[in-house]
Amino acid sequence: MAYVPVSSLRKSTLLLVPVAMGLLLGCQEPAPAAQGGEQLGELPPGDALLLASVKVALPPAGLTPADLPEPGSEGARLVTQYCVACHSLASPGSHSATDWPRYIRRMWLRLERLQDSFQLPLPSAGERQVMLQYLVDNALRVTASLPAAPGRDFFAATCSSCHELPDPAVHSSEDWVAVVRRMMDHMQEIQGRTLTPEQYSRIVLYLETVSGA
Repeated sequence: MAYVPVSSLRKSTLLLVPVAMGLLLGCQEPAPAAQGGEQLGELPPGDALLLASVKVALPPAGLTPADLPEPGSEGARLVTQYCVACHSLASPGSHSATDWPRYIRRMWLRLERLQDSFQLPLPSAGERQVMLQYLVDNALRVTASLPAAPGRDFFAATCSSCHELPDPAVHSSEDWVAVVRRMMDHMQEIQGRTLTPEQYSRIVLYLETVSGA
């Protein structure tokens, strides 16, 4: 799988990385007895909103270590070992090469501040470098200028709501059918909406037309 979309709110919600759930739950005081209709252990509205916001940015489930680029590499092994401690495995194609350094650094900073009671593994400095290089080397290939063809503007507006615009040449015309279908599933999971058959066909036709351009 070449890439997995992230939330359309990525610029704000990714500030609340998945490990924030651990921070929040670890800091909770014992819940008082139920009063005024409150359920025992129920989170305050603000905390519940925080957890919901974090979950929006989580990588979609379903990716396995075998699906990663170069699955036998040290980078793939380390990403699998450390990242799944907090969330589902993410594809390196979730972000562009320019985005990965700040995203993964933010996760490391928060991971270091988790309470010891969570007993989460911390990558060494050397392992972090290997992981970052692996993610950058296999990141989403993006483009700043899409080839002209019918459907270009609709493709750009739709797909940029979740991630950077991919280079149409990243897949063959035959592969785009399955890739767009997979992205529709992720859109449904993350945004609660999906494409109509006509919209799906417009995007696929555009990508099939320009993938070799």
